[in-house]
Amino acid sequence: MARSAKRHPAEVIYQVYPSSFNDANGDGQGDIAGITQKLDYIKSLGVDSIWISPVYLSPPGPEGDGGYAVSDYRQIDPRYGTMQDFKDLLKEAHARGLRVYTDWVVAHTANDHDWFEKSRKGDPKYKDYYVWADGKQWNGRTVPPNNWKSVFGGAAWTYDQERGQYYLHHFLKSQPALNLNKKEVQDAVLDEMKFWLDMGVDGFRVDALPFATCDEKLRDNPWLYGIWPNVKEQWDQQRFDHSMIQPQTVDFIARIRALMDGYPEKKTTIGEATAGAEGGLNPLPVAAQYVDLQKGLDMSYTWAVNDISPKARDRLADIVRALGKYFPDGGHCLSVGNHDIPRTFSRTAANVPPAEALAAHKQMMEIFFTLPGSVILYQGEELALEQARIPLDIPLDKLKDPTAQTQGLDACRDGSRTPMPWDGGKPNAGFSSSNDPYLPVPAAHVPKAVAAQEKDADSMLRFMRKLIARRKARPALEAGTATVLNAGAPLFAYLRENGGETLLCAFNMSGQSFSFKPEDILDDATIGRLSLQKGQTVTLAAYGSFFKDAPPQGVKAAPAPQSPPPVIRKAV
Repeated sequence: MARSAKRHPAEVIYQVYPSSFNDANGDGQGDIAGITQKLDYIKSLGVDSIWISPVYLSPPGPEGDGGYAVSDYRQIDPRYGTMQDFKDLLKEAHARGLRVYTDWVVAHTANDHDWFEKSRKGDPKYKDYYVWADGKQWNGRTVPPNNWKSVFGGAAWTYDQERGQYYLHHFLKSQPALNLNKKEVQDAVLDEMKFWLDMGVDGFRVDALPFATCDEKLRDNPWLYGIWPNVKEQWDQQRFDHSMIQPQTVDFIARIRALMDGYPEKKTTIGEATAGAEGGLNPLPVAAQYVDLQKGLDMSYTWAVNDISPKARDRLADIVRALGKYFPDGGHCLSVGNHDIPRTFSRTAANVPPAEALAAHKQMMEIFFTLPGSVILYQGEELALEQARIPLDIPLDKLKDPTAQTQGLDACRDGSRTPMPWDGGKPNAGFSSSNDPYLPVPAAHVPKAVAAQEKDADSMLRFMRKLIARRKARPALEAGTATVLNAGAPLFAYLRENGGETLLCAFNMSGQSFSFKPEDILDDATIGRLSLQKGQTVTLAAYGSFFKDAPPQGVKAAPAPQSPPPVIRKAV
């Protein structure tokens, strides 16, 4: 896609997982009215918008995949409330200046969706709404049409007795893949999206975008390691030349953009593009091809930083450089955490002594919130919640996530989906008054509840508010370039520059204090612009950070939310 000279706007987006955010009616299930009750809290964080995971009608139990198998795009699932509840949420959010993005499951529906029911019966209008194919003969038996694998394990094909053919599903068999190679299917999906845009939704987070289209010839994917059958038959063992990441997805995105641009008010699109062609690795170039100011999405998020920890300094430097390479105009969205991955605190503080874990985590959040692009903050990450343990925190009979059954407990996503702790002095930490909440509240989360952190000046919650406020106060953090500096371990440093402002961001990514001089990492001109002096010594505590502004003329430098602050000694 052609690049514009303009830049994509950057946002801070707060993700709400409705089932576990707040239960307004006491039935144990988080709901839409519960989100509305907490809008003042969300606003207080300083975020721009809310991404709400699916609340559409969906099959109960594991087959519904937490709402990501949609039975009807135009109905609110009764578990979450009513359409009026959703309209009230929109009204109240907009009154507070918060934009609302709903999740859009674009690549598949549920297998009880009316479209699929008609398609499996051979209804002429819906016959090709999904990807159907005959099996093939192998060693005297009928097998699936090709070797494509499901992300959740096993073949990506299930035989349907009524249709007499196999249907494609990239995830659960309850999630048949829409045939978005067909214009009439795209038309139907765009019409469903228009329903919500007309209601006043400000945009969509578009789910699983690389899976939207596939090779129409249904050719086998090549194996990455060896020749079949001398490999594990799993999704991440293939190169996705044919099953996904197809060029026609870009054309479909252009149609989504045209729909959005048909409204007088700004409508925003955020693509989930977390899988690259080589067994899911290297998603940045895939995400980049979906983003364009004129014809594409406003932004795409990847998992570029989701396995970064203080021990992975060199990889982090490579990622910052890659963001500049693939997203020179902005448009990348850092998913700090979300409902699909382990909690950020458990990842960023991994292998760090407990006494230093919070400092290490705060530092990583400083890095995430000073990198280019937009940022997604998942509910509870502002509290430094750790990943819930299975079965210690969540008994096996309470699990909701289907991956516990399809891929095993290590893959289960329920550990990051436990209830938001609001008040440690109330049942279920204030999430619900029910004796049977959506998931149990881990004991370790109770003292980290919002009510307690509001009273603590040094809490993670207070820290995050300051960090978000600083990001919004500095032009160099809202947009602009990021240049990684040549700093030796354990120092990681980069310059953010935009609109006449320069900001130095330096981080001691070790458990011991560390000192450096400006000339160790900066040229003379930059040292002068930042009002530093050659020969000065900057000493950072363990996992300490140092920010130095050279704001545009007439703009006062904003204080950094540092803890603990650096020690700066003048040159002798």
